[in-house]
Amino acid sequence: MLFLVILSSLFVVVRTVQNHQTGFTTIFTTNRLPWNGSVLDYRMMPYVGNGHVATVVFSDFIYMNGLYNGDNGTSHRARIPSTLNWQFLFHPSTSSFSLNVSSGTFTEILENDEVRIEQRIFASQEYTELLISHVVITRLALNGRKIVLPTRINEQVTSDDIDFVVAARNEQYVLLSGKTRQVENNQFQLEQLPVFVYYTPLPVNGFELDPQETSRTYLFVTSIDSEQERAKRRFEYASNERHSDQIWSSHVSLWNDVWSNGRVEIVGDDELQRQINSAFYYILSSLPPLSTRSEHKQFYGLSPGSLSRGGLVGEDYAGHSFWDTETWIYPSILLFYPNLAKEMLSYRIALRDSAADNARLFGYEGWRYPWESARTGVDVTPDGYLDIATYQQHITGDISFAARQYIAATGDRKWLMSEYGGDLVYETARFWASRVVYSNEKKKYEILTVLPPDEDARPFKNNSVFTNAVASYSIQLAHRVSCITKKVVPQHWLDIAFNLYFPFDNATQTHLEYDGFDLKNTIIKQADAVLLGFPLMWPMNKEVRRNDLLFYEPLTRASGPAMTWSMHTIGFLELNDLDKAQQFFRRAYETYVQPPYNIWTEIPESLGAVNFITGAGGFLQAVIFGYGGIRLTLDQLEVMPPPRLPNQAEKLIFHGLKYHGSILDLTIDNQNYHIDVRGMDNNNSMSLVYEYEQEHFPLTNNIRLSYPINTRLVIRPLMHFCA
Repeated sequence: MLFLVILSSLFVVVRTVQNHQTGFTTIFTTNRLPWNGSVLDYRMMPYVGNGHVATVVFSDFIYMNGLYNGDNGTSHRARIPSTLNWQFLFHPSTSSFSLNVSSGTFTEILENDEVRIEQRIFASQEYTELLISHVVITRLALNGRKIVLPTRINEQVTSDDIDFVVAARNEQYVLLSGKTRQVENNQFQLEQLPVFVYYTPLPVNGFELDPQETSRTYLFVTSIDSEQERAKRRFEYASNERHSDQIWSSHVSLWNDVWSNGRVEIVGDDELQRQINSAFYYILSSLPPLSTRSEHKQFYGLSPGSLSRGGLVGEDYAGHSFWDTETWIYPSILLFYPNLAKEMLSYRIALRDSAADNARLFGYEGWRYPWESARTGVDVTPDGYLDIATYQQHITGDISFAARQYIAATGDRKWLMSEYGGDLVYETARFWASRVVYSNEKKKYEILTVLPPDEDARPFKNNSVFTNAVASYSIQLAHRVSCITKKVVPQHWLDIAFNLYFPFDNATQTHLEYDGFDLKNTIIKQADAVLLGFPLMWPMNKEVRRNDLLFYEPLTRASGPAMTWSMHTIGFLELNDLDKAQQFFRRAYETYVQPPYNIWTEIPESLGAVNFITGAGGFLQAVIFGYGGIRLTLDQLEVMPPPRLPNQAEKLIFHGLKYHGSILDLTIDNQNYHIDVRGMDNNNSMSLVYEYEQEHFPLTNNIRLSYPINTRLVIRPLMHFCA
C-alpha cells in the first residue's frame, strides 16, 4: 500500500523531544552498519520495541511478549519471521543509520546524485500490536525519467517454532496464522499458543517514482497479536492513509511523555548523558508503554537480553526471566515509573500457581519461584544447568525484596489488599519459614544446600549470606504489612527472621559469602556478599562495609558481568572514596558498551548475552543510588550526604522521582542540592513530611528545598505500615 504525503508534515513531530535533551545525546548514528566479515552483526544492532513486540533492526525475527515455544528445558522465545528485513539494491554515495532513543525510531538514509531513500522504523506506542515502516523516496535530479529501486526481498512465511499457514494473500496484506509447536508445560499450558501476523507485502516491481513525481511515501504495516480480530483491526486502522500521520505523531508524543515523566539529566558531560539515555531506552522499549490505546495484556517479564532477543536455547538466555529483573533492572525503573514496576511484579503474581506447585514439589510451603521463568512459571532452566535451577533459590527472596521496594516507594495498599500483593509477600515469607533448619550447635537457623548469586560456587553451599539476608527481609516484610493484609505472621517466623546464621570472619571483620569461604584464594563470578551493603542495606558498620568491598574486589574475575562494578561504585561512594568509586563507575560501562548504538554486552571479551539490559540496570543504579545518594526504605526516602557528581559533570538532575504520590525533581551540584515538588497526589491519605536538622516540616506542592550537600534530608509518610 502507498500514498503521497508531505515529508515535512510526516516527520516534524520528532523535533518536540529535543526540548529535553540535545540530539547528540539522544541520536546514535553511523555511516556504516556493524559487519562481521560479509554478514551484518545483529548482536551490535539496536532494536525497536514497545513491550508487546520487538525486533532487532534488519534481523530475521520479531518477538512477541509471552510467546514461547519448547518444553521445560527447551522453552525459548518463538521466532516470528521478520517483515522488515529487506535491503535496497542500491549503491549510495552517502548513507546514515540512526537510532533516536527519544522517539524510539530507527532511520536509514541512502542517497546518490539522483535519489534519496529514507526509511523510518518504529514499534508503535499508541497501538502495541504494530510495527511500522515509512519509506520516502525523493527525487534529487530533475531529469524527468521514471525511477525504479529494486529490493532484495527476504520474505519468510515459515518458522521453526510456529506452524504457520498463509491464510490470505492479496495486494493489501498477507496473513500468517499459526500456533507454537510445543507447549511449555502440560499442567499450566493446555495447548499451543496462537499468533496472527498481518503485514503489507513489498512492491513486486520495486519502489518507484513516476516522471512527474518528486516524492513518494510507502507505508508498511505489521500487526501481531494472539487474537486475530485485534490484529486485523489494528492493521486496517494503521493501513488507512488518513491515520498514518496520527499514528506517527502519537508514537513520538507518547515517547516524549515517557521522558517527561522521568529521566536523568547530566549537565557538563554529554557522553555520560548518552550512556544514560541509551540504557533507559533499551529497558523501557521492552516494557509496556506508560499510555496506550491497546487493551491491557499480561506482561511476561524482562529477560537479560530484552524482548528483542532469545530465539534459541543458549542464545541470550532464551528470553527467560531471572533475578536480573528484580535485583538489577527493576530499581531504576521503580522511582521514575512505579506503574511499570508494578507491571513487572504482576508477572510473578500471575504465575503464582506455578510458584506454589514448585514449593510443594520440593517439599516446602508457600511460593518458590523458579530460577528461569518463561510463559508458565515452571522452571525452564536448560539441561546442563539443573544444579543451578535446584539450588539458586535466592530468587524468591529477590522478588520479595522488589515487593518491599514497591511498597516503600508507593504505599500502595490496594495492591496489597486486592491485587495479590499481600499474597506475594506472605507466601514468599512462608516458603522461607519452611525452608530453614535449626542448628543446635550454632543456636541459629540455617539455610542449607543453596547456590549464592556467585554461580562459581557450584554445585551448592550452606548459608549463603545474601540468601539468608533476603530470606530474613522476606519474613520481616510480611510482618510489617500484616495489619493491612490481615495475614498474621507467626512468632516462630519472626524468631527465624532475627536468628538466621550469617557467616562472618571475626579476624578480618568481613562477611563470608557462605560457610567455609576462603577470603584469600577463592575466585568469584560477580557481586555477592557486597550486595549486603547495597541494595539490601543490611545493618553493618563502615569498617565491615569497607572490608567487604576490599576483600571481594580482587577475588572477582575480570570476565564477570557488568553490573558487579556498579555495586562497588555505590559502596565506595558511601565510604567517600571518590577515586575508587570513579574507577569502578567507568569500568561498569566503558568496557561493556559497544558502538555505534551503545549495545550492552554481558562480559567484555566474548560478549555473552546482548543487549544485556541487566548491565544497563546496574549502571543506572550507580548513577541514581551511588552519585545521587538516594536510599529507599519502608520508612523513608533519604538523600545521603554528600551526593557526588560523576565524571566531569557539573550538575546531576533527577526529573520526576515518584514517592507516595508526590513528584519530585532532585538537582545536585558541587555545593548544594535542591528538591522541587511539582506534584502531589491529593487522594493520598498519607501526607508527607521532610526532616531537616531534626525538625519536621510538611511537604507541599510547588515547594522548593535547597540545602548544602553535606546535609541529610529525609522524607517520610505521616502514616505508614505496621510497627
